[in-house]
Order: sequence, then structure tokens, then C-alpha cells
Amino acid sequence: MVRDVIFVKWGGAVITNKSGVKEPKVGIIRRLGRELRPLLDEYSILLGHGSGSFGHWAAVEYADLKRTNPALYAAKVHTVAAELNQIVVNELVSLGIPAISFPPSAIVYSRNDHPSRLCLGALTEVLRTGKYLPVTYGDAVADGDLGAAIYSTERIFFTLNPVFKPKRIVLVTSVDGVYTADPLKHENAERIPEITPDNFDEVRGAFGDPEGPDVTGGMLSKVETMLALVKTSPWLEEVIITSSEQGKMAAAIRGERVGTIIHR
Repeated sequence: MVRDVIFVKWGGAVITNKSGVKEPKVGIIRRLGRELRPLLDEYSILLGHGSGSFGHWAAVEYADLKRTNPALYAAKVHTVAAELNQIVVNELVSLGIPAISFPPSAIVYSRNDHPSRLCLGALTEVLRTGKYLPVTYGDAVADGDLGAAIYSTERIFFTLNPVFKPKRIVLVTSVDGVYTADPLKHENAERIPEITPDNFDEVRGAFGDPEGPDVTGGMLSKVETMLALVKTSPWLEEVIITSSEQGKMAAAIRGERVGTIIHR
């Protein structure tokens, strides 16, 4: 039986203290891993995660190198982002999940900030067999023209979407979807249940500044990327943005109506 492919992302602000420096939330990683484990028998899942207080901090910390030595900049950012990925993979394996890391820098070669070459043979087989959980993440990749390019997890999903044709994409964030204002600061903020090409201009003003440094553009950039995906990908039913609250991720993976749903 061919299983549906689902892309799942754990946000950087969920699994790290994004306003700190290299501060993982190991307890949250473990809890999400336990929730994900039984779903691996139902779906072929590609798990991605943000870089949070690891990669985003490094991208800012080494920003001067991006101009003077972009190749070294890419290497330094990649090294720090990989630290968080190793923590995530270690925790998943400790739960009995056969997680395998797939760094974007090993599967994407960029030119002028656009994917130029993909090396997807191993990832294709791992997803096809369903015996493993492939784990990717926001990373710096080699760029033949610029020396370095930043690829967020959403951008990796965008690149891999036409290859693996996921049924849905689930983005696990620090709040349960997209709101009319920051719900952590405004008690009257209301959740936006769905975003479509028709109402996006109306809800655009709801997006605030990201918590902590974010070199990939914050929530607005994520929603724009995902909206572009559902508009051009007939196989992609929806993107669901939901919180890390117990049970929400599993419900979203199964297609239940939680959080904010982005669809055509």
C-alpha cells in the first residue's frame, strides 16, 4: 500500500528559546517525538525543523563573513545549525525512532540563490520504504555564484514539494495558527481559521515581527511561501499551521480542522 507523504516542520521557536543563544527545549522535542512515533506507521513523513537560537543566531553572528568570505560563512552557519539537528535526531533515536539526518547542504546546490542541483536518491528511497524518519532543517548551503545561500525549512519543502508531492504540510509553531494580532500580547486577538488567495490581502496585516532573530523572514514569509505552494500544487490539499500543544500536531497530520489552514 502506498502511504501518503506528509511534510512536518517543528518551528525554531518551539524547540529552542529563540531569543537566547543555543538553547534547545529538549523536553518539547521529546514530547513531540513521542506524539509523532505512532504516526510513522500510517504516513511517510519528512520531518523538518527550524534553526531557532542556533542557526539564526549564527547567521547574524557571522554576518560580516557573508560579504568577505561567503563560503566560510556558509560553513560556520551550517555547523551551528547541524548542532541543533543532532540534538533533535539524538532525542528521536532515544525514543526508538529510526531518524536519519538529511542536511539541505548535502541535497541542494544553489546558484544565485536558486536551487541548481538536487541530490535526492537516498532521501527518495528512505521515504519510499517508510522504515526511517528523514529529518531536515533550516541550513546554509553552498552557492556557486554567491558563495552561500540560506535555505529555511519552508524553502526546502518548497523545493522538494514537486518531487515528493506531499498530501499536506504541517507547520508546528508556538501558537495555534495565525491570529489577527500577537495572541501572546493581545488577549482580544482572534485566530484566522483559513487563508486562501482570496483573503490573503485582508489578513496580511496580522503578521508581526518574529520572536528573536529570524533571517528567513518570520511568519509572513512562511505563509507567502506556503500559499504559493498550494496555488500551484494540485496534489497538496492544505497547509496547516498549529501549535505544539499536546495532540494538535497529530490531529493536523491526519487532516483535522485545527489551527489555521492554508488552501486553494
